[in-house]
Amino acid sequence: MPQEQEIVWHVLTHEHKVHSADWYWALGLATVIGAALCVYFGNILLALILILGAGSIITLKLRGPREHQVKVDARGVTLDGTLYPWKSVHSFWVNTDETRGGPCMYLTTKSVLNPHITIPLDGQEHAAAVQAFCKQHTEEVEQWPHFGEHVAELLGL
Repeated sequence: MPQEQEIVWHVLTHEHKVHSADWYWALGLATVIGAALCVYFGNILLALILILGAGSIITLKLRGPREHQVKVDARGVTLDGTLYPWKSVHSFWVNTDETRGGPCMYLTTKSVLNPHITIPLDGQEHAAAVQAFCKQHTEEVEQWPHFGEHVAELLGL
């Protein structure tokens, strides 16, 4: 069987969850109370960070998910034109557990800004093909979702 030269697929940034108006009111109220407490205790910078963070969350929720192209080839993993060369990838793990929204690939890179990348896969057969391809180029080390992903899921983001 000839080895594939590249594997290309499209993924969404996140699973879109519809929130009620109460969710947005709760986020806004928590932000206003938090910012008011920060100002009261003299921490204006933290108040600005809270307001900017809440504004970013609301903007991203209203915009909805975007589609990204992922390509795995001999050079590395490309996510929307950003190449993560194999020499900058410490390890990968293909999680085929269907309970967390289907199979996905976790990459650990040397990047300071984006050291952990989670990429959804199309199905079990696709996951097996990606896993076999990646094993040829980097080390496979068991990994799991990171704390930030759990927090985002808990908040419905």
